[in-house]
Amino acid sequence: MRTLSTLLLSASILSACGSPADANSGGDNVRGKAAELKIGETHDDFLSADQGDHTDWKKFVLAEPGVYALHAYWDEPSIDATVSVRDQFGGKVFELNHSRGQAADHWPGMKLREGEFYLELVSSRGSSVYTLEITAEGGGDGGGSDGNLAPPE
Repeated sequence: MRTLSTLLLSASILSACGSPADANSGGDNVRGKAAELKIGETHDDFLSADQGDHTDWKKFVLAEPGVYALHAYWDEPSIDATVSVRDQFGGKVFELNHSRGQAADHWPGMKLREGEFYLELVSSRGSSVYTLEITAEGGGDGGGSDGNLAPPE
């Protein structure tokens, strides 16, 4: 029983300190500290499964519904990474996988309602500096059956 208590205490301490996978994250490994992205502007950061920066969060706010594109440029295209678009509550709307070996990923045709959204970037293997950009493609009705968004085509 004492071993179980020690194990539970150790797990509690580790969870309070954050994941070792994000020990060098700089703080953006949690949604509450997401860096804000401006539509039409680029944002650079670093992601590394191997060096303690496994997860990055970004936030963007849309004043009106429309059709948007997400662009990701990777300095090291061999990284295994996933970008999840999440709603204002952090719920996963859809997931975008980096095309391993490609220096750039483009996900056009995202029909989004107005409001607050997040990007969660996760590296499962490798490291890379990356650049993100969200651009407006045109008008739209917010898309999606729940009024939230329609996935890119």
